[in-house]
Amino acid sequence: MRPEHDLLLSCVRTTFRGDRMDSWPALPETVDWNRFMNLCEWHNVVPLVYRALPAACPGEIPPAAMNRLRGLCHNNTARALFLTSELSRILHALGSCGIPAYPFKGPALSVMLYGDPARRQSNDLDILIPKEHVCRAMEVLDRLGYGAKNAFKGPQLAAHRRTEYELQFFRRDKKLTVELQWAVVPGFFGFDHERLDIWSNPEKRSWSGLDFPVLPPEETLLLLSVHGAKHLWCKLGWVCDVAGLLESPVPPDLQRTLELAQRCGVARLLMLGLLLAERLVGAHLPADISARIGADLMVSSLARQAREVIAKSPVNPDVDPARYLFYLKAKDSRRDQLFFAGRLMSTLAAGEWNPSALPGALSPLYYLFRPIHMAGRHSGPILRAMARK
Repeated sequence: MRPEHDLLLSCVRTTFRGDRMDSWPALPETVDWNRFMNLCEWHNVVPLVYRALPAACPGEIPPAAMNRLRGLCHNNTARALFLTSELSRILHALGSCGIPAYPFKGPALSVMLYGDPARRQSNDLDILIPKEHVCRAMEVLDRLGYGAKNAFKGPQLAAHRRTEYELQFFRRDKKLTVELQWAVVPGFFGFDHERLDIWSNPEKRSWSGLDFPVLPPEETLLLLSVHGAKHLWCKLGWVCDVAGLLESPVPPDLQRTLELAQRCGVARLLMLGLLLAERLVGAHLPADISARIGADLMVSSLARQAREVIAKSPVNPDVDPARYLFYLKAKDSRRDQLFFAGRLMSTLAAGEWNPSALPGALSPLYYLFRPIHMAGRHSGPILRAMARK
């Protein structure tokens, strides 16, 4: 890794391992401070670095770099307060219409981990609702001043709900994006969070007179692990979320979390998230959990691949077809891998819907073209990725 990545990892490690470290890591000899600040923003760790860097490198940080970091942190605090207020407004509107909702990540997770909405860097709001309430929730957001990015209706909207997992809404003054989600990953991923029965066991976290419904720690850890794997853990902030949850005042019961993961077929994804939290940012894992992770060699292989993605940052693996190989290897069994391949070839992605191309009655024809589209667009990059491995 380059010196800027090494320094970034040192900062987040001191956040979670400060009281278990004999000495602070040395500042790399050559640091491109502009690149380092850009990495802090990209990885969504500005608040964590701002608190750790002066302690890790006292007197060694250029004043201009420290001033920029301070400004980024102050901007994040202002943004977090705005997001918190808007989240409360949206949740209240949804609740008034009888629509259950959980904020996913965002300021509510920051309150859950650190007791402060500004300790975690967030740019938008993700709100998880039951699939059957999507249409009504869209109407609520419209009344609150949000417009949908894609005007799906009728068969297209029904198909989008079956195969995708979210709709984007933009506040009409352009200040905020809200992602309305009925799942945390697309349909081809094969993870059904409804098996967790999340709507029957809500918890609450409070901050400054505002109450937020949150998932229990075990379900939260599982969803964070699945979400991180979907993006190949390209952002260090998501690894810090897992570490922060493990170190939070109410940490998850890891044995129960593993049982939930096995029920949903994502035990390997959970172990991957835990391993990255341990190796990259220094989270502490019980010996029995570490032994369980060490027994699955594929988890270590996936962790190396995720670390390579982080080392190349800023990159966006969501546009790399080779990510499908990562997803395939992350499945718990050969049977799950076969089902994943079948779903991938038959599930339409959001970009493959073109409402103006075919009328609603002919929309099923999109499914016939899916395998041809996948082969033509992605076979080359996937084969090259397999050759590298």
